[in-house]
Amino acid sequence: MRTKLLSLALAVGLFTTALSAQTKIWDFGNDRDTWPLGSGVSGTVVVDNLGLFASAPDAENQISNFGAITASNATFPDEFSGTHRFQLNGAGYTGSTFLSTPTQRFLYLNVSGACTIKVWFKTGSNGSTRTVYVTDGTNTIGSASTNDGTNNDFAIITANYTGTGGRLYVYGSAACNLYKMEVRGATVSTPVMNTNGFEKGLSANVFSNGRQVYVSNVASSTQVDVYSMTGALVKTLQTSTDTDFDFLTSGLYIVNLTSAEGRKSFKVAVQ
Repeated sequence: MRTKLLSLALAVGLFTTALSAQTKIWDFGNDRDTWPLGSGVSGTVVVDNLGLFASAPDAENQISNFGAITASNATFPDEFSGTHRFQLNGAGYTGSTFLSTPTQRFLYLNVSGACTIKVWFKTGSNGSTRTVYVTDGTNTIGSASTNDGTNNDFAIITANYTGTGGRLYVYGSAACNLYKMEVRGATVSTPVMNTNGFEKGLSANVFSNGRQVYVSNVASSTQVDVYSMTGALVKTLQTSTDTDFDFLTSGLYIVNLTSAEGRKSFKVAVQ
């Protein structure tokens, strides 16, 4: 009997682990460790197994505001709520014709097989009809629109992918704000096209002393963006050498560094 109970417990444990491994959530609205405040990305990066593609390296106009994380409260019909948003800041294609394979401003992920993808999003312009799509590069797996006569500024996509595995894309018809994404039923293993991501690769550091904030170990041209804890951009500068600056107002601040090496986010206290 004891052996049977142990076998049952082991089976339940393995089943639970398998279910857990096949559910992946990206909570842009509340996970500040993975998705810190930021002004956006350029090129291609992968963060927590989610690919972010702003624009191609040879694009005439390089995009740098895709994936900006800013403060904006939202509560959805299913009661999910978030305090921050992931901004697409534009459509996933140029021109006015929909493309099933996006060319800019898209998120991508590789899945191992059939799964359900959910996306919580809000229109980028209150009262406007905006659409977010989930495609496999050929077919539209799912989509939803805001202000379509049945809803308001908020929409939730539930897309059922029935394929055997491959790459999926998420993008909009215009500027939309994502608050959460979820994949159930498949393992996500998006290849890291750029290993820097948000937290790795950048050698520079940030620390404070009194009112002074220091940026050290700068190895190349680095964008410095400083945000208040409410998400307001309070200072921005570009530097290729170690630098420092002071604040007149004490408090906590988020300092984001961006360079060709990658990105880093720091929280500093100014006294």
